[in-house]
Amino acid sequence: MTQPEIELDGLEALRTRIGVKTIMGWIEGTARWVDPKTFRLLPVWYPEHARGAPFYKENWTTEQMNTSKISKLTVHKREGNRYASLALSAALGLKKQDRPNWSCCHVWGVDDAKFQKENKLVRAHCFYSCVGNMILLPTPLKAFTDSMPEVKAMLRLCARNLYDWHCDHESLAGEVRDWENFTD
Repeated sequence: MTQPEIELDGLEALRTRIGVKTIMGWIEGTARWVDPKTFRLLPVWYPEHARGAPFYKENWTTEQMNTSKISKLTVHKREGNRYASLALSAALGLKKQDRPNWSCCHVWGVDDAKFQKENKLVRAHCFYSCVGNMILLPTPLKAFTDSMPEVKAMLRLCARNLYDWHCDHESLAGEVRDWENFTD
């Protein structure tokens, strides 16, 4: 059996073989959104945390450290997506351990399919654990939210329609203005 020729862009290969409509249908059919009433009552669940922020012990003065098993190098532990995921689980009435193979996905974040740009949005305390800025998706679908502009656009419209909310981070000022013209 001969291997098909590799296409230059994997996203284009998916668009050609599966189609954006099919991918969108998978996401639409499986996405779990927080109830708008919950969002209005408590939009941000962990304002003290943001991605990349350093962790401290209970006294908030002692650094929490991680030591590499391979290099034995010790560094200050930093937030990944733990508290965003906890916020989303709690807002959905779930425990993290009760949702295997589901991932917390931020709706508004950096638009960079190559993952080279710093994600300033989830490093902002007011957007990181904002439940209007997250959805729960089956883990294999998470990659679509990180790399496909069409998926991001759909999710942002959904968040705007569901919560009457959009991310107003200063780095998105021009983009949000365009969205307001698009959705009116």
